[in-house]
Amino acid sequence: MYRLAIAPQQAGFSSHLGPFYEVALPHGMRRALLLEDKHLNPEGVVHGGVLSAFADFVLYRAIGDELGHTRKFATIELNCQYLAAAKSGRWLYGEAHILRQTTSLIFAAGELFDDDRRVLFVSGIWKALGKG
Repeated sequence: MYRLAIAPQQAGFSSHLGPFYEVALPHGMRRALLLEDKHLNPEGVVHGGVLSAFADFVLYRAIGDELGHTRKFATIELNCQYLAAAKSGRWLYGEAHILRQTTSLIFAAGELFDDDRRVLFVSGIWKALGKG
């Protein structure tokens, strides 16, 4: 059985949404968020903004896993396809990877899922900042 640990890099806004967790699996890193009532929208399901913010964190950390966590990069585009509702009291997981990299841009994609289904597909573009 794999054990979740608190993920690094949770300052600022992320600290209000999380805590986020992570675990190393044989195929790469998995991030996790325990969904709570504070994450719900007025309809009683997890707010889309929570899903997109967690997805951005998942991709950001995945890029760092591949390029090094000392590298700096900023999200310039994030595309989310909402596939299913997420519910309070459940764990939401995320996995992602780099699709392509140029000298200044990083293209990545991933998905969020719970124990039963995919919840969100996400892709985006990040701008590499400074020298790597």
